[in-house]
Amino acid sequence: MKHARVLTIQDYSSIGRCSLTAALPILSACGQDPVGLPTALLSTQTAGITGFTFNDLYANMMPSYNHWMSLGIKFDCLYTGFIGTMDTVNATIEIAKGLKAQGTIIAIDPACAENGKLYSIFDEAYKNKIFDLCKMADIVMPNFTEGKMLAGLEMELDPTPENARMILGILRHNGFKKVLLSGIIDNDRQGTATLNNGKINFQYNGHFNEYIHGAGDCLSSAFIGKLMSGSSFETAAQKAVDFCHDLIEISLKEKADPRFGMLIERALPLLMK
Repeated sequence: MKHARVLTIQDYSSIGRCSLTAALPILSACGQDPVGLPTALLSTQTAGITGFTFNDLYANMMPSYNHWMSLGIKFDCLYTGFIGTMDTVNATIEIAKGLKAQGTIIAIDPACAENGKLYSIFDEAYKNKIFDLCKMADIVMPNFTEGKMLAGLEMELDPTPENARMILGILRHNGFKKVLLSGIIDNDRQGTATLNNGKINFQYNGHFNEYIHGAGDCLSSAFIGKLMSGSSFETAAQKAVDFCHDLIEISLKEKADPRFGMLIERALPLLMK
């Protein structure tokens, strides 16, 4: 198994098992050496929770990166998730440019929209800035809504395999080489559609009707973890889909409070196989 140093730039929600609190343990379970660079510190994740605290950490980002560079630290992959503000996205773009020049794999989860619309805290300017970051990437990992937006489609679309093929076809035409498109539903199955070397493939497991907070973060983290372990693009996607299915199943069975995220710690052994 390969062991890669993965820099992941996301927010840190102390309670809620998402963003960095999901990415760090999942990447570690996959055998990688994760390094977290938080864009903000929150007391909890924000879905269904009021009164959370938020501290922007933009001022720490470039000094941390510059310190690592002064130490000669190399990163095999940069993986971004929820970033949050224009300042922190601009810092992330600057870091991505520097690492890309060194040969680091750049993998971007846009983390800006869901269920057909942008998150309420974001506007078109933020979306456009995130998409500028996506255009720099070697790998983009949008959910269905973000993929549709990235493809420039404004009509309402259901997340069917046919529409996934259309979105990936447009992204391929627009120069994107490697895409993991999540949230695809095919009857009683749910999973991802991948674009890799011009070919489109699908990866499925069972479908859950419940809204599952943090599932996208877990999927992207498991995918990057397995990809950097040496799995093929499509195999890494299937392993990530299978992991998320089992993780959701465990969390629902144990009646975990959805506000506090899925029971990631229960499912980590599944990634160590």
